[in-house]
Amino acid sequence: MEKPTGKPRLIMIGLMVMVFSILYITSTANVGGEKQKKEEKRMLSTLEETLEQMEGLGNVKVYFHYDEKEEESPLANYFSASSAGKSQSPLQGLLVVAEGAEDPAVRNGLSQLLANVLQLPEHRIVIVEMKKRGNQHESQ
Repeated sequence: MEKPTGKPRLIMIGLMVMVFSILYITSTANVGGEKQKKEEKRMLSTLEETLEQMEGLGNVKVYFHYDEKEEESPLANYFSASSAGKSQSPLQGLLVVAEGAEDPAVRNGLSQLLANVLQLPEHRIVIVEMKKRGNQHESQ
């Protein structure tokens, strides 16, 4: 009877190394996503704080709407030379809820400002008045 050669064992070791490396790459890809989300939250709060300093605006809340494509595998563009610019979905629209947005001049100025800063067409920016809260005198 012949002794089995080391080829099947070598192939199994190679396959195991590939599986573990793929698992490692996919698990570390999620860490970068969490960092990106934290950066986006910081940027969003900074934008809200800055807009609240504008003349005629009070409290401001901003919501970004991104293109919702299926998330690709981290290895999908591994061999592609142009994989660099595809890490974040493009901004499709913006919703701003702000105190003081009932004034058309303030709303128009805010819309133009956001369009210029975010490089987004004005028709993709929606600005609405924030619901007034607090003690309001209600008639009975």
